[in-house]
Amino acid sequence: MLEKLSDKPSPKKTKILLISSIILYLIVYPILNYYYIISNYPVSVFESQLSFSGATIKSHLRTMSSAEIDLYRIAQLLDYPYMLAYGTLYFSLSLYISRKFDEDSGWRKMGYISAIFGVISACCDATENVFILLMLTDPQGFPDTWAITHSCFALVKFILMGIIFIWIILAVLTLLIRKLKNKPAK
Repeated sequence: MLEKLSDKPSPKKTKILLISSIILYLIVYPILNYYYIISNYPVSVFESQLSFSGATIKSHLRTMSSAEIDLYRIAQLLDYPYMLAYGTLYFSLSLYISRKFDEDSGWRKMGYISAIFGVISACCDATENVFILLMLTDPQGFPDTWAITHSCFALVKFILMGIIFIWIILAVLTLLIRKLKNKPAK
């Protein structure tokens, strides 16, 4: 299955996906961040998403007015185009970089896995947001298992994103070192 990624999407389509995802990211992220800030959610995204506690999430929501919860809901809905942007960005960037390595190399195969992780991380984020939106339907009475499930999907998302970041950094450094080694002396 991974071998299909060596030519699909085509290099041209991969570049289009990469550029489009960067543009979408740059458009959506500031708007999403604005709504998150004006919602006055009392803690950072990481602290909230990795709380693994219904009581903790309820205590956060208790500090917010219904208008602020509505703004927070809008932020969660805006997160979906953001997921599309970063999922596509991780996918296309990982593919673009991985195709710089030899066909049967471990770097290339890991790049394909990184590309797939980009899609999976966005899907985990989408599922996590479903639970956030469910919790917002009854901010003080939702089942605590929704918060735990929400945090589980967030944890997987963050782990996958970390793996993607590490692979991209190491792959780019490896390509740069190879390029410098092969550079003719003057």
